[in-house]
Amino acid sequence: ETFIKMKPTVYYLLVAGLLAFGLMTKRPFLKIVLGSAYPGLDEGGWIKLTRNWALFFLFMAVLNETVWRNSSTDFWVGFKLWGAIPLTFLFAALNIPMLLRHGLTKDEAEAAAEPGPVE
Repeated sequence: ETFIKMKPTVYYLLVAGLLAFGLMTKRPFLKIVLGSAYPGLDEGGWIKLTRNWALFFLFMAVLNETVWRNSSTDFWVGFKLWGAIPLTFLFAALNIPMLLRHGLTKDEAEAAAEPGPVE
């Protein structure tokens, strides 16, 4: 049970660390992964987006640790479903104005907000 609760923390820290490493080495990894989806985004936008997501994943690691260590398993499961997932979508949406200022077109922003195909 403890491993299951700690796994998201490890994941969040790993992703935050990778993104931070990419920033320190002047290679925003999100540009490598999402570059074809957002071709108009300038370098400053990629750096800010990568920084924002690194900080978000660090925040989520701390939040997950706080919740699982201070609440019941049932509450933690509810938090994962009704807390972590909506926070992630909200955070992604809050980045859109910054992305638009850095060259993301309105069409790209609308496509990013639409759900992908269900497989």
